[in-house]
Amino acid sequence: MVYSKKKRQISVSIKDIANEAGVAISTVSNVINKTRYVTPQTKERVIESIEKLDYRPNIIARGLRIHSTNTVAVIVPDISSSFFSQVLDGIEEVARKRNYTLILGCTSFDYNEEKRITNILLNSFIDGFIFFSGFDNYELIKKIYDKNVPVISLDKDLGDCNIPTVVIDNFAAVESSVDYLCKFGHKKIGYISFTYDKQTTVRKRFEGYLSGLAKNNLEYDPDFVLISPQMRLHETTFTYETVKNFLKKGKIPTAFLTVADVFAFGLIRALKDEGFNVPKDVSVMGFDNILFCQFTDPLLTTVKQPKNLMGNIAMNLLLDIIEGKEISSKKIIIPTTIIERKSVAFAKKQ
Repeated sequence: MVYSKKKRQISVSIKDIANEAGVAISTVSNVINKTRYVTPQTKERVIESIEKLDYRPNIIARGLRIHSTNTVAVIVPDISSSFFSQVLDGIEEVARKRNYTLILGCTSFDYNEEKRITNILLNSFIDGFIFFSGFDNYELIKKIYDKNVPVISLDKDLGDCNIPTVVIDNFAAVESSVDYLCKFGHKKIGYISFTYDKQTTVRKRFEGYLSGLAKNNLEYDPDFVLISPQMRLHETTFTYETVKNFLKKGKIPTAFLTVADVFAFGLIRALKDEGFNVPKDVSVMGFDNILFCQFTDPLLTTVKQPKNLMGNIAMNLLLDIIEGKEISSKKIIIPTTIIERKSVAFAKKQ
């Protein structure tokens, strides 16, 4: 069987609409862009012609005329993660309310892919960018800022007071988690994370862990720290395998902090499969408070990041900048809280 290639349909222009409606091209433009008053009768005639010819406006051409496409790009490292998707939901919620469209660029934690996607979008008349987590990539974001394109850094602090930023205090959040475990008598506290190269957010959490230990006069033991680049895109499964191998060594802490809830899920499963009781033998704390924390066994004690709120605030801040509104602060720090559930208990006496 031979398939014939369909001819591409010729696009309808506003000149075609003007001819069909019997009006000037400028009148059609005024109806579409709502730039000048058009009588109801003429407006109805133009709209009928638009529907008859199935006219679709060229958003790029329109953007060149009015210097806006009402389109925002969000650069995100992983759309499969529950944490990222919940923040994206908050971003989209505001975009919808304020009549903007999102373009999503997923980088899969690939530094070069982030640069490639961003450079393509920079040439696509995007009104603004949100760089959500992923690599620091300061030079790339600074390049956008220097081109006077509105840009927000979400979930990572680049250390530049000029670039608008929406973050939590990652250092303080993890330091407080160590304090919390110490209240339960834990003196041997392990830590599970992916690597933090070019990732300020992850590095600050690790620094918070170290500070928490020092603050509570606890000795840092590198044997209790499990960090691997392979945990990046296979958080739960690789954590499970890593912990299973770690437990074979016989030397274990009485509690573990994890850099994300998804690590805690793999950790709890590995501990149970090796005969440990959580939390009687080993306590576990997560980070993020994603939905599944309420369905683990035991229910997961974790640090809550207000994910939907983070997305709301970042998107509103960006759109206010795009629309020329006054900005009271370029750096917004959103507070975190510890959600107490059932995965932390008092340490056994040594």
